[in-house]
Amino acid sequence: MQRSGQGFSLIEMVVTVAIIGVLLALGVPRFAEYLRNVKLRAAAEMFLASMQLTRSEAVRMNTPVEFLLTTTDPLPANVGTAAASVSGSNWLVRTADMGTFIDGKFGIEGSGRGTGQVTAIKINDTSAPANIDPDAPPAAPISSIVFNGLGRTSLANQAVFKFNNPNAGTCVTAGGPVRCLKVIVAIGGQARLCDPAIGAAAVAAGDSRGC
Repeated sequence: MQRSGQGFSLIEMVVTVAIIGVLLALGVPRFAEYLRNVKLRAAAEMFLASMQLTRSEAVRMNTPVEFLLTTTDPLPANVGTAAASVSGSNWLVRTADMGTFIDGKFGIEGSGRGTGQVTAIKINDTSAPANIDPDAPPAAPISSIVFNGLGRTSLANQAVFKFNNPNAGTCVTAGGPVRCLKVIVAIGGQARLCDPAIGAAAVAAGDSRGC
């Protein structure tokens, strides 16, 4: 006996392609949102690592070491001239006498953007749409922190650095899709990463991700 072979009909193929198109249309925006949140977290974690490096180097060398936000390129050549700036997207680690370069990071690193382009990640941003977020960044942001040989800071109060991506929308705390994060530095020098979208009840129950 011979079996007659049959392929897909035109209608079946059209229906299949349409279903795939619908699934892609639903999935691509969520995937893009996921990628933006991953890049924001990567920037915050890189910032935290540099802050922790600043403290450990101060203890290791037993000398004051400075961490500063800056608009200057964070390169060894600029160790003595880089100025602290609350609007800076780069950061630099140097001895407090500005004589020794320890580390420097461009805020654009890991953002997927090319050299010379502006990073989408903002630190302590107060412009739209961040200005409608009920979890606002600090009213008096810090641009420079000095750690001494004991690992303590020169701060009068804890320093807060809030990371957001205004190009992607508002933060979760403002009803948006962006998982904004904070790096908090205590007076004693301890630095940690936290998520302001984690509610107070969850924090009280032991969720260490909250602020």
